[in-house]
Amino acid sequence: MIDIIIPAYNAHNTIEETLFSIAYQDIANNCNIYIVNDASDSNYDVIINFFSNFLNIKELKLEKNSGPGTARQFGIDNSNGKYIIFIDSDDVFSSPISISSLFNEINKSNYDVIISNFLEETDNGFIDKNNNTIWLHGKIYRREFLEKNNIKFNNSRSNEDNGFNQTILLAGAKTKYIDVKTYIWKNNKSSITRKNDYEFRYNGVLGYIFNIKWALDKAIKNNWNKKYIGELSYMSLIFIYFIYLEYYKKDDIKELLKEARQLKIISKKYDIDNNKKIELLDNQYKNYYNDDNKYFLLNPIITFNDFLVLLDKVVA
Repeated sequence: MIDIIIPAYNAHNTIEETLFSIAYQDIANNCNIYIVNDASDSNYDVIINFFSNFLNIKELKLEKNSGPGTARQFGIDNSNGKYIIFIDSDDVFSSPISISSLFNEINKSNYDVIISNFLEETDNGFIDKNNNTIWLHGKIYRREFLEKNNIKFNNSRSNEDNGFNQTILLAGAKTKYIDVKTYIWKNNKSSITRKNDYEFRYNGVLGYIFNIKWALDKAIKNNWNKKYIGELSYMSLIFIYFIYLEYYKKDDIKELLKEARQLKIISKKYDIDNNKKIELLDNQYKNYYNDDNKYFLLNPIITFNDFLVLLDKVVA
C-alpha cells in the first residue's frame, strides 16, 4: 500500500481540491490517505465523511500546532504502508496517473526514492521543476529505507523538507529520476512560502542553514557519504552567497554569516576538488540567470571567494 500524508492547518478551503486529485488517481484504491490535523481551528470530519465514499481516508490529530515537518513525521509514525508520498493541503496531483507513475517505478525496482518533475504555478503561468531534490513534491519514498537509517523530519518550521531529502541522499539512498510531471505546486498566496510577498525567501534562509547543518551533522555522526558531505556543504555556501548578494543591507545579515561560517568549517574538513567547485558555482549562476532576480549578478558587491574570506572575519 501507499501512504499519502497531508499536513493540514486550517486548510478547509483548499484540501478538497487536493483530495479530488487523489480520488481520480487510477490506483486510488491502493492508497491510504492521512490528513494530519496540525491543531486546526476545527476538524475535517465533514470533508472526510464525504471522501470516505471514494478513498481510504483517516484524520490524525496533533494537540499543539507544530508545523508541517512534525505533522508529516506524525503521519509516518501512525501509518505502515510500504511506500510514502507527501502532498500539501493546497496542492494537487497533475494527472490521473501521477501516483501510478511513481509507484510502478519504485515497486519494480530496488530504488529507495523515485523523483519526478513538478510544476510551480505562478501569476505568470507555470515553471517546470525538474529533478529537484529539495522539495517533497513529486516523490515516492520506500519506508524500509527511512526506518533502517532512522531518517525523520525535525521540528523546524521552514526548509524541513530539504533537511529530510538531503539526509536521505547523504545516507546513500538509491534514487531514480523519471521525466514525468506528477505534481502541481499551486499558487496559494497565503501559504508559508508565498505570503508577505515572498519575505520567506530571506527569513527562511536560517531555516535552510539549520536543516542543512542538521543533515550534515547526522551524516558525519553516521560516517555516511563523505564526498556528498563536501559537495552539499559547498553548494550550501554558494546558495547563501547569492542570498547575501540580494540582502546584504539587512540589519540581521551578520546572523546569516555566523551560521554560514559553521558550514565553511565543515566544507574545509570535507574538501572537494577545484573542478567540482567550479561546476557547482557555475550551475548556481545558471539557476539564477533563469530567475527574475538576476539583476544583482551584473555587478556583485563581492566575489564568492571574497565572501568565503569574509566568513572568517565574522565573530562566532
